[in-house]
Amino acid sequence: MSGTSILIDHYRQPRLRGTAARPDLRREIHNRKCGDRITLTAQLEADRLMDIRFEGEGCMYCLASASILCSSLNGKSAAEARRQIALFRSWIRDRQPPNGEQSAGLTEEMRALGEVKAFPMRIDCADLAWKCAADMLDV
Repeated sequence: MSGTSILIDHYRQPRLRGTAARPDLRREIHNRKCGDRITLTAQLEADRLMDIRFEGEGCMYCLASASILCSSLNGKSAAEARRQIALFRSWIRDRQPPNGEQSAGLTEEMRALGEVKAFPMRIDCADLAWKCAADMLDV
């Protein structure tokens, strides 16, 4: 599946949309530049993110990214989630050295979000849910 197809699929059929049944963690974030808004909730069970879910409104990149984030982090330990968030945020904003391995450790779905790099105005859209998760976990 191409990167664009992955994004469209997550936008049209978002994974884990809604609110966690018994949230231990909750964070909301709003991009004032474009109006995108994401709320993340999650249960913590034995230091694992369980039932991580999102609600929000925004463009395709924002909502697809939130769906990808929830799919990618659900069931991970808080430490694993923090590492994944930091890796993605560094990669999407090109803060890693261009060594050909900069996307190692990212899922195919996460790498699909890399198409926003051709549209610098959209990088904030793709990063919004990840910033929200970083804030939620105090990364």
